[in-house]
Amino acid sequence: MHVPRRTASSLPSAFALLAALVLCLGASPALAQVSRTLSTPGPTAQAQKVYNLLTDLENNSRNGGPKQTIMGQHCEAQKEAYAGEYWVKVGDISGRRPGFVEFDFGPGNNRSTYSEPYVDYAVGFARDRFIYGEGIVGFSFHQSYPGAPVKSWPNNFRQSWMDSNWMGRVINWQANTAEYQALLRDLSFAADKLTILRDAGVPVLYRPFHEMNKKGSASPFWWANHDPYQYRQLWNIAHDYLVKTRGLKNLIFVWSPYEWDGTYGGDAAAYYPGSDRVDVVAVDIYHGNPYFPAQFYTGLAGYNKPRMVAETDKLPVRWGDSRYGTVSELDARPWAIYSVWGDSLIHNLGTTSPNDWNVSSNHKAIKDTYGYYGTYWRVLTGGSNATYNWGALR
Repeated sequence: MHVPRRTASSLPSAFALLAALVLCLGASPALAQVSRTLSTPGPTAQAQKVYNLLTDLENNSRNGGPKQTIMGQHCEAQKEAYAGEYWVKVGDISGRRPGFVEFDFGPGNNRSTYSEPYVDYAVGFARDRFIYGEGIVGFSFHQSYPGAPVKSWPNNFRQSWMDSNWMGRVINWQANTAEYQALLRDLSFAADKLTILRDAGVPVLYRPFHEMNKKGSASPFWWANHDPYQYRQLWNIAHDYLVKTRGLKNLIFVWSPYEWDGTYGGDAAAYYPGSDRVDVVAVDIYHGNPYFPAQFYTGLAGYNKPRMVAETDKLPVRWGDSRYGTVSELDARPWAIYSVWGDSLIHNLGTTSPNDWNVSSNHKAIKDTYGYYGTYWRVLTGGSNATYNWGALR
């Protein structure tokens, strides 16, 4: 049976103001509506259209409108047989592709440069998905510490030799320190690739310096667990460099702390760069079986931005079987975007053992999520058999 797809024009374009008061984090009554104003002044038409969609989805979730979520998939091009392999794999399993695909400009390959073939392949794959009207795209950046002699995964993390003043030198633009110059050199690599996408008319959800609040033995990234003021300065330097210096008006900035449960991640609020520097608020979450506390969705509400699960290892919908009960995160909390991290689509994170929640009963959770249709498509998927008209965003 043919089911009509939801189109851009079928999403509500105007919303009643439910509350004049911007509620504090964790509040549960009616929420203020989300503005369509981006942190990038004078954004490209395509970036504005994508952001309008995200704000429509967020505002629908706040005012009782249609509950719809864009399903996303992070692709680890440095690990894949070809860039976008996991995006394709979702379709091979479920018959539908993710509506959002994210790649990374890092982490490097133990050489002095981030310039690797897999990065160029990723840029090309992301460009084509948007240009062909198959979805929207994003990039994160697992960035080695400024001045690292090789670009690599281990150099993403805090080093034992870093003294208490090191981050202060990284952000000391006034003195133009060696560490600050090294930071700009790394950012220039990302900017060069983002320029290619800008010139092709492709907007990008850009997610830098994530998990800044990760705690304890979790090996925090070099930008994490510093004085929150220093982190905000780091973010602002990157934002200004990319938008003002490099003229990248195609960017939608995603701020993505780690799950602030007190065990794995600390309080994130002090690290928030500000509403004029952030467009989407997100969370990276890997704990909870099979579902997550509502605190993260609720906790992000007060920022009055579209909300996103930026990284996770579990699909959000699974109708019950002999193994698990029925759960639908997207009914309980209709995130604007819900994105699964890399090969955790199939494997437990960092292993080759099966991710049972996703793959048991013949990949039931993946199929249930991507096939979720009620009285309308609940999950906005991509590819050539999409449940949304992504071409309208070009």
